[in-house]
Amino acid sequence: MKNCSFYLIFGFILLVSCQQNSKNVLNEEASIQRSDELKENPLLMHPITSTIQPKEKTMSTLYGNDIAFNYAKTSFNSNYPQNAVLYEVTWKQKPDELWFGANIPKEVVSVEKITFLDKGINVYEIFQGKALKKAKMNDKTDDQRKNLILSQKMAVSP
Repeated sequence: MKNCSFYLIFGFILLVSCQQNSKNVLNEEASIQRSDELKENPLLMHPITSTIQPKEKTMSTLYGNDIAFNYAKTSFNSNYPQNAVLYEVTWKQKPDELWFGANIPKEVVSVEKITFLDKGINVYEIFQGKALKKAKMNDKTDDQRKNLILSQKMAVSP
């Protein structure tokens, strides 16, 4: 009888522990959908570094194409070569339901793009809103944002 009850309890525990949690853990709200104006998805590029802005309750990640990523690995200045492309993606934050005290990206606030052309010339663009439409340019603010993005160095990892 003791063996039979042991096997019943063991079987019940095994059955309960094998139950699948059907909750979807993919954060689709934070993803970027391709738009007419933003031709490529920066989230598919190489992450270079990330920052958190607690006062604004936002978080950002700097992504780069292969050229920008390889340059950032070996250089500590912002003289990116021709055809390098950087994307600064900024999200609102929300509490993580799986990790107490952690924050994760909510929806995209903006995508800033810097394209490096010939002879050190670069072009800054910003995409905002749900559809990530190109926003109007403000030379003074855009130069400040561009300099802030270019001042970021690659995150060091072991």
